[in-house]
Amino acid sequence: MLTSLIYLAVGSVILYFGSEWIVKGSVSIADRLGISPLVIGLTIVAFGTSLPELIVSIIAAIEGSSEIAVGNVVGSNIANVGLVLGLSAIIFPISIHYSHLRRDLFIYLGVCALFILFAFDGRISRFEGMIFFISLIFYVLMSIKHPNGENSGSEEGATGSLGRLAAYIVAGIVLLAFGANLFVDGAIFLARLLGVSEITIGMSVVAFGTSLPELATSAMAAYRKESAISIGNIIGSNIFNILFVLGIASMVQPLDSPKSIMHLEVPMMIGFGVAMILIAKLSQPINRFTSFLLLVGYLSFLYLLF
Repeated sequence: MLTSLIYLAVGSVILYFGSEWIVKGSVSIADRLGISPLVIGLTIVAFGTSLPELIVSIIAAIEGSSEIAVGNVVGSNIANVGLVLGLSAIIFPISIHYSHLRRDLFIYLGVCALFILFAFDGRISRFEGMIFFISLIFYVLMSIKHPNGENSGSEEGATGSLGRLAAYIVAGIVLLAFGANLFVDGAIFLARLLGVSEITIGMSVVAFGTSLPELATSAMAAYRKESAISIGNIIGSNIFNILFVLGIASMVQPLDSPKSIMHLEVPMMIGFGVAMILIAKLSQPINRFTSFLLLVGYLSFLYLLF
């Protein structure tokens, strides 16, 4: 029991620092290339903060715990909106400009629908994973070639040589690999010890741990008045989690997806996606009452889950 908790704690810390280094390097390099903050958040930062989910899901799939892989993605997408957006917007003002993000918000709902289509039979095959991954490539190319919103660079100037920034990314990936391995081992041991299903552990503990980079990044971006990066990170990460994480993981090893998640977990994921669209149509920045409701929704999800 104690060993499992230590694995979870140490793994979470390593995941956090690894993702921070990746994001720092990625944002600085993108800033030098003159890419808009919104595109940075939707693509490069989303990619960096989704790496923990990717590595955790791949390791879980290889070790025969594919339910943790699927639960991790669905749970992370719920946590990214309910916990990350809710908590970040309570602490710092965050604005969702509907005109800038309308396309990406509806793309996310479309991606959720594609996930339901593939997972409805209880299994995500390698071919379906390939479709996920190809869809991601089209999304990234579209985001870069046809960006929404402002075209100015990030307010945070790029510092350091390109070699040094690339070193941050490489070191971050190494930390992620090690931290994710510890985290998955701890989660699996804990699930089996407590007699809790692996899908539940994946939806809650693992999803929370792999959402820490999104939380740290979005909160820091909001603090620096970079709402575009903050909200772009959340939406982009949710899209990457399904298309990139499940796409790669299922190509490595076909994933079992419990049909039971279609009753609570998947509807909650879609519900939070719809909530972002409704919130984007309200006056901005997001008020604290709305942020509080998002947090309450996430805590209610955890309560119903257990």
